[in-house]
Amino acid sequence: MTYCANIEINLLFLFLLFILFINKYRRKETLLFDQKLFLYLIAANALLLILDMMQWGLDGVSGTFMRNVNIITNMLYYICSAVPCVLWCLYVRYQFSINEKETMKASAFLAGPFILNTVLAVMSCFSGQYFYFDENNFYHRGVLFWIYVAINFGFIIYAQLFVVFNRKKIEKSRYFSLLLFALPPLVGGSIQTFFYGVTLIWPCMALSLLIIYLNIQNNQLYTDHLTGLYNRRLLDLYLDGCLKKNVRGGSVGSIMLDIDEFKTINDKLGHTMGDQALVNAAEIMKKSIGKDKFIARYGGDEFVIIFDSEDVPDIGRMVDDINHNVEQYNRQNRGPYQLKFSMGYDWFECGSGLTKEAVLDRIDSLMYENKRKCRA
Repeated sequence: MTYCANIEINLLFLFLLFILFINKYRRKETLLFDQKLFLYLIAANALLLILDMMQWGLDGVSGTFMRNVNIITNMLYYICSAVPCVLWCLYVRYQFSINEKETMKASAFLAGPFILNTVLAVMSCFSGQYFYFDENNFYHRGVLFWIYVAINFGFIIYAQLFVVFNRKKIEKSRYFSLLLFALPPLVGGSIQTFFYGVTLIWPCMALSLLIIYLNIQNNQLYTDHLTGLYNRRLLDLYLDGCLKKNVRGGSVGSIMLDIDEFKTINDKLGHTMGDQALVNAAEIMKKSIGKDKFIARYGGDEFVIIFDSEDVPDIGRMVDDINHNVEQYNRQNRGPYQLKFSMGYDWFECGSGLTKEAVLDRIDSLMYENKRKCRA
């Protein structure tokens, strides 16, 4: 492939990644851990496309200064090449646990090969393990280039084996999307390894990220379109991940709430006003709980909040914050209705064998008990 062809391909996929990043980042809802990893994957892939173009542009350019720039560029390229591979391993593991702490346990295992790759990339600047430059400042592969290939392919193969061995734990659609991800970069990387001068691996990874975005990361699957909150589908996955035995230590707080007299708002003022009441309620909750808590629309006018909590008083403080913000909203709102929530909440030990159904039933009954007391 010619220099111009490589640049054109990289620019095309760089533009694609930019569109994906902007479309993902501009959304208002709190990002889950896998969504953050996806953004990091996009950023890492984009950086590698830029570094790849710089390599092609600097290759063979004469002068001591340009030679040093070329060496540094290639060192950064080799170090950064492992980053999206590690991120992909973490992304895959999160799809099965829906738990950040459990996912990060894999980072210690992944750190070894990553550090080895970094050390060899730095050493190559002086002794040419991965790469070296001749007297005309042209790039050549070093004698240990195969270790670089083995490390990065190893990360991707590890992730795919993890998917295969745990395939019964996730839906078929997600399973096939995760499985398909590795195909383009493995094919592109193999061609690039055996046919020097062909640059395909990072454009192919960008293609894989598009596959993941369309099939998993597209939030229409997990987001309530009206309020922008997460939906019941993701609530079930997230809460189940929190409660899994031996998955995480600690405990979680859970709050279920609904809008009092919501049916009256709908019946007297119309469904458009009712929809606006749901949106306003969602904004109040988001303002009250912060960005590190999980909040979902459970159904109708009911919502569920999940977060790490040490005890019931800790949850009570959050309930007080919600009530305070509702009162503030009602004082400032000049609309035809006022908002008020009924809430039920409790504290649950993780790994105790509780099911998500038991947790939801418990806070649901507490919410209706609270509603009955308020009406009495």
